[in-house]
Amino acid sequence: MVNSPGVYEFHKDVEILDCKNSGTTARLISGLICGANIKTKLIGDESLSKRPMARVIDPLEAMGGKIYDFKGTLPISFEQNRGLTSIEYELPVPSAQVKSAVLIAGFLSKGVTKIIEPIPTRDHTENLFKFLGAKIEKHGEEILIENSPIICKDIIVPADPSSASFLICAALLGRNIKLTVQNVLLNESRKAYIDILKAMGANIEIVGKGIVNNEPIGDLVVYSSKLKGIKVEHHIIPSIIDEIPVLSVVAAFAAGETVFQGVEELKVKESDRVEGIVKNLSKANLKATYLNNNLIIQGFKVEGETSVEESVSIETNNDHRIAMAFALLSMKLKATIIIDNWECTEISFPKSKTYFSKFMNFIK
Repeated sequence: MVNSPGVYEFHKDVEILDCKNSGTTARLISGLICGANIKTKLIGDESLSKRPMARVIDPLEAMGGKIYDFKGTLPISFEQNRGLTSIEYELPVPSAQVKSAVLIAGFLSKGVTKIIEPIPTRDHTENLFKFLGAKIEKHGEEILIENSPIICKDIIVPADPSSASFLICAALLGRNIKLTVQNVLLNESRKAYIDILKAMGANIEIVGKGIVNNEPIGDLVVYSSKLKGIKVEHHIIPSIIDEIPVLSVVAAFAAGETVFQGVEELKVKESDRVEGIVKNLSKANLKATYLNNNLIIQGFKVEGETSVEESVSIETNNDHRIAMAFALLSMKLKATIIIDNWECTEISFPKSKTYFSKFMNFIK
């Protein structure tokens, strides 16, 4: 339960706010800090402190946010400002986090803020604003928001589709497995990876559909399947950005070639995920290349297990999605899979090994 005095009663001088490893927290709370006129210093762990923040800070400064001693990444020091003004802002990169930061700041500013989004990204922030009664509209590529009263409501948190993706892909790679994942969030911008898997030949059914918090949910029934390689065009990438590591592992065991177009954003996630995918697949004698911002996976040509017999050590670079994605190699390889830091998965998927061990054996 969350009890709030309201945004205008927040403490105005907070020494430090620690985002730890959460890029979403760092970016969204930046919009809140500026909009609520809070003086504070935003910090994060070593990994988060390497990730770019200028894409968020630029529009916030244009709205009147006061930031000093900013060097492009965390830490960031915010000063109190004289109140934000609305902005018309076209997203330079397709980023739901940047969009959400500007939406939050726009909601707390004077006037109507317009965001232009040439390539659609995840829209949970817009849906939640609507659910709470905020004055927000979407017209094509344009999103309009202005300050208005909102109502406290009970919020149901559905099952996370990104966490579910690892278990779904494990079931697909296995033999004679049927998996049911209940009450999964099925927002169009979050189930894109399911559509990709279906295009590759995955047998996945959606049943028991419903709506919570202005978001669609349902149960997923997954069956082991033979898959084929496909081309994933660049405009789809923002909707599957978190699932590309596990989709890459799946693609390595699909028939033919899979191409993910325009994946440069993967290079500035918790780690350089392009490098992590290519390097770790090559360790298992699986082929992946990065060329002209495209990630190309050559599917294994012979049905069944690969010829790798020895152990394969996976370098996670403390990236939870790389760790969980490459654990799936144990579904297909005879080799022992050694994940160098499984503990990093606790960030997004607590007790993940309990679930993974139902499908596979691997060594931390």
